[in-house]
Amino acid sequence: MSRPEFQAPPEIFYNESEARKYTSSSRITEIQAKLSERALELLALPDDDVPRLLLDIGCGSGLSGETLSESGHQWIGLDISDSMLSKCNDAAIGVGFHLGKLSNNSLFSFPNTPNCHP
Repeated sequence: MSRPEFQAPPEIFYNESEARKYTSSSRITEIQAKLSERALELLALPDDDVPRLLLDIGCGSGLSGETLSESGHQWIGLDISDSMLSKCNDAAIGVGFHLGKLSNNSLFSFPNTPNCHP
């Protein structure tokens, strides 16, 4: 199987069928859980049992968000695929979800600042 980014843009490739396959893959679920656990370690949040509000950029179907929720945190998801975001809504996880991508004209861009996302 070739890489998704070589087949079609993500907003097209991750349709309902691909979102379902991605979300139901035990291999992907395991990898996402490990990556999310490591990301939480790297954040080095204070060990004070206070839930944090986190932003999951490229949240997909919310697999990483499940780990964030299980760790007691709230999160907001941003993804380019409406089909992937619908999986988050179906699972009723996270605080909110936004369809979009990071680009020079995104809500995360600021005038006169460098941006590494084309």
